[in-house]
Amino acid sequence: MVEFCPECSNLLRKKVFDGHSVLVCRCGFQKDFNLTNEEITREIKMKKKALEKNLIVVPHEEKISVHPIVKKYCPKCNHTEAEAWQEQTRGADEPSTSFFRCLVCKHTWREY
Repeated sequence: MVEFCPECSNLLRKKVFDGHSVLVCRCGFQKDFNLTNEEITREIKMKKKALEKNLIVVPHEEKISVHPIVKKYCPKCNHTEAEAWQEQTRGADEPSTSFFRCLVCKHTWREY
């Protein structure tokens, strides 16, 4: 359940003061936050269902790669395909660093 501040329309956040729950806004507005046990149980069940629907289990040996596969020789096993990605490891005026990971032996190396 999401509630917004009636004064400034910002999101109200739940805070606990001395065991008492309050919805608080940045502008200073406060509202008591009292849920019954049934409402709390229903909210927890809804969150669990949402997590279960979005959960994807990927076995260790079948990890999904989001990097493109390029033709590169692995310096360790001489395989011809590797995953590739780039990162800006130095200053903005310097070129980015290219990283590669072999698809067979998982050896990772970089090229400047």
